[in-house]
Amino acid sequence: MTTEEKKTKNVEATALQAISMNDRKDWISLAFVQAGICVCVPAFLLGAILAEGMPIWPAIISGSLGYLLVVIGMVVTGMMGCDLGLASCTCCEAGFGGKGARFIVSTIFAVNMIGWFGIQNGVCGEAFSNAVLAMTGINIPVIISNTVWGLIMLLTAVYGVHALEKLDKISIPVLMAIMCYGTFLAFKIFGTDAINDEGTVQTMSFMSGVALSFNFTAVGTITASDYTRFQKSRKDTVKSVFYGVFPMGVITLVMGILLTKMSGQYDISLVLIDVGLPLLGIAALVISTWTTNATNAYSGGLNIVKAFNLNDNKRREATLIAGIVGIILCDIGVLGQIETVLSLLSYVVCPIGGVILADYWVVGKGKAENFRPKEGVNWAGVISWALGATIAYTIVKIEFAGIVAGFVIYLIVERFIPSTSRDNLKNAA
Repeated sequence: MTTEEKKTKNVEATALQAISMNDRKDWISLAFVQAGICVCVPAFLLGAILAEGMPIWPAIISGSLGYLLVVIGMVVTGMMGCDLGLASCTCCEAGFGGKGARFIVSTIFAVNMIGWFGIQNGVCGEAFSNAVLAMTGINIPVIISNTVWGLIMLLTAVYGVHALEKLDKISIPVLMAIMCYGTFLAFKIFGTDAINDEGTVQTMSFMSGVALSFNFTAVGTITASDYTRFQKSRKDTVKSVFYGVFPMGVITLVMGILLTKMSGQYDISLVLIDVGLPLLGIAALVISTWTTNATNAYSGGLNIVKAFNLNDNKRREATLIAGIVGIILCDIGVLGQIETVLSLLSYVVCPIGGVILADYWVVGKGKAENFRPKEGVNWAGVISWALGATIAYTIVKIEFAGIVAGFVIYLIVERFIPSTSRDNLKNAA
């Protein structure tokens, strides 16, 4: 094999074709990728919000229950991806139809992923410039930090899941060591007396805490198939999701809560900078952003391929487009104005999960052979998605309620507009 052939082999080329069993990975490799998705600045922020809204133990328990719901959601959507070997946007072709998946699902997913790539890139770039200025007096323009780190994170995504796996196997243990050391130093400096609930006024209900914890990872829950399509079995999917998401999610959550109570800072990187270890702080910031943001660009690329009906071997180019657009939006300051819009988009993401789960697990009996993509639009799915999003946003006002609403409504509407996933069942009868 020539050097050029080796390079091509190491770069994941296709996007929407089913992953063959020969290209599947062990669950441990994917568990590291799942863990990398969970550890980021917003995950620490979740702990801070819970810490400010309720006492320590209710905050920890409610946040942990939210992550448990995330795990359950990722398992049931992830098993579907594992069974079919397909990315999340392609898994929607039965519930929404090919055109519905392309124009509705992939567009929503792409906007979310590109937007959050840019937002997290901006957080990393600004903090990096500020830290370097504080340490050395050298003023690196934020736009340069944004662009350089954005491109580095993007290139990992361009190489695909194999590169994400390599990155996370190295970075997650390093990040864990830095996080634990930083928390130890915080305890040493601020003392355990700083952790108390005196004066804490409970402004958030327990169930609101559970919902908030789920909502922070809502999009990742629905798009779990982008990564679990590389798993060899449902059992491996359960292992990689549980051991990858739950421990790291809860650890990050607890650290955010404790650091907020002790120091008033929820971000471990800022705590390390404050206690005089800026290099470790910068390392924690960059690694935690990198492991998460590379997956944003990767999933964004998959959805661009689908949304624009590109050739399947254009995944690398589509990923580059996703990341570069995110970097540009970040550099010109647009994302600061649309973060609220991106948060609202989670209301329209969750019902997508309800529709595809109802179609695959109930209508199709959870069997891959009953999955029948529809070429046009499955109006049962589109109607259920729209009603589910409306109910979640205007009535329940909880994002993940959209999953339940979309699920239930689809089972009702599908009786009147049968899904093609029923075809095999009819033939069997």
